Amino acid sequence: MKELVDVRDFLVGIEIVGDWDGEEEEVVERINELIYIAYGMLPDHADQFMAEQLFDELWEAVAGQDFIIENELDELESWVTSFVREKLDEIEND
Repeated sequence: MKELVDVRDFLVGIEIVGDWDGEEEEVVERINELIYIAYGMLPDHADQFMAEQLFDELWEAVAGQDFIIENELDELESWVTSFVREKLDEIEND
């Protein structure tokens, strides 16, 4: 069912991330990279509802947070991998 989930529905743009003192494009790129990583981790049986839950949680965790721009991409990738594993476990066990 994952193939029915379109990751593009969850990507963010500059209008969503808000003001980052000229760093908006970088923030958008980084958040969207995290979204692609999270999408790749969705199980094959994931449906739209599961994806929405995951990406809503991800957005809540990163919106307006300085760590998005302060950390290196490999650190963000490590963070999002742990985050997604935890959230998928919560979603699937609720």
